[in-house]
Order: sequence, then structure tokens, then C-alpha cells
Amino acid sequence: MSQSATNRALGEVRLKVAYKKPEALLSEYTRSIGRGGVTLQTQKGLPVGTRFVFEMHNPGVATPVEVVGEVVRVTPQPNGRFMITVKYDPGQDRGGLDAVLQRIFDLQEFEKLRRYPRVPLHLPAMEEETPFAPPFFVRDLSRGGVGLEVEAPALPTSVKVGMPFLLEMDLTLGTLMLHGEVAWTSAGGPEVLPTFGVTFGTLRPDTSERLEKLLSLESMPPPPWRARVCFGMDAVMRMP
Repeated sequence: MSQSATNRALGEVRLKVAYKKPEALLSEYTRSIGRGGVTLQTQKGLPVGTRFVFEMHNPGVATPVEVVGEVVRVTPQPNGRFMITVKYDPGQDRGGLDAVLQRIFDLQEFEKLRRYPRVPLHLPAMEEETPFAPPFFVRDLSRGGVGLEVEAPALPTSVKVGMPFLLEMDLTLGTLMLHGEVAWTSAGGPEVLPTFGVTFGTLRPDTSERLEKLLSLESMPPPPWRARVCFGMDAVMRMP
């Protein structure tokens, strides 16, 4: 990943970022939009209302993905620098985003081990019913299942093959409830977090429609993005 910043007009800052893989670009896009904004440290202060345009480039895609931001807070620091809070807006132009999604689908078309193409996500999730449960992160999502990682030295005891599973998240179209069962697990290693994959069961038509809208990033949660996960009988009792 490489980046450069330029001032193209009064009151606008344009930042260009290059990613080697379209999956990395989309993962960072969902991470940024999911947080709703970012705080940057700069040498010079900027007026509140200054427009940021983040251009996200991938060599295989001609049109960049743009994320628009606006400076909403500027705080001087004792060292003479400034902390600038930028609020994100995914923007209305989907040309670059659709091209990146298509590029990902094209690259995954000939994978023999997976039935459906995966969309990279970076979505934090919590097991709310279990005290002291570690954070989960949704890594990728498809029509057939979801991959997650656990921010812990080992997988929780509730995560084992065959265990019922439910993922819930609030979208602009309503709550998305994806049920299934744990299909595989990986213990991770010294520098690799434990991961597991879930295969979805038969989804209701309205759930499938909401899932398709999320996979195309046409219907996204309001920031900050959060999801809920549960396992076993908790998942079975909450399943739609």
C-alpha cells in the first residue's frame, strides 16, 4: 500500500492510496466506512468543513474508489501539531466500487474449493450473551457462509464444528439474521489469530435479499458497524 496527498482546490485535500490486491482495498474501504470517520495528526491545522477525498486505487481497476470526508473537529496539541477528526461519507458514485467488486468476483471465479465468491469485510462482532467473550471479526461474507477470526490466543469452547451459529447485524433495510453451523476451525499460531468458517442454512427470501444488498454494499449498516454472534441453543432460539 502506498499513499500521497495533494491540495487540488481551496478547502479540499485529496489523498491517494494504492493497494496491490482488490481484496485489500475493499477490506480497508469497509473498515473506514464502518468506523464512520478517522482522527489524523497533522503539522498544520485545517478549517472545520474542509473536504477530504480519499482515492483508493488497485492496478487491476481503472476507476478509483472514492471516500469523501469532512473535517468536523480540530484540536491543537502541546507539540504544535493538530488532531483532525474527519467524518466519512461513502459518496454517491459507485463506479469504482462496482468495478472492484467485479474484479474480486472475476479472480475468484475459478476457485474450485468455494461455491460462492467471497466479499472481504472488516466487521467487529460481539457475543453479547457471554460475559468476557473475546471480540470477533467478520473477515469475509458470501451467499453460502461467513468467515470470522477471534481476537484471542485460542478459539472459545463454543466454537466447534457442527455448532449452531447466528450472525445478526442492522442494515438500512432492517435486521439481517444469518443462521447456520460452524463448518471448520483453525487454531491459528504465534502471529495468526484463530479463525473459523460457517455454512449458512436455508435462508428466508427476505433474508437472502438483504444479504445480496450487503454483498453489493448497496445496503450497509449505519456507522459504527457492529454485529452480534451467538452459538448453540442461544443461536437456535434466536433463529428466524
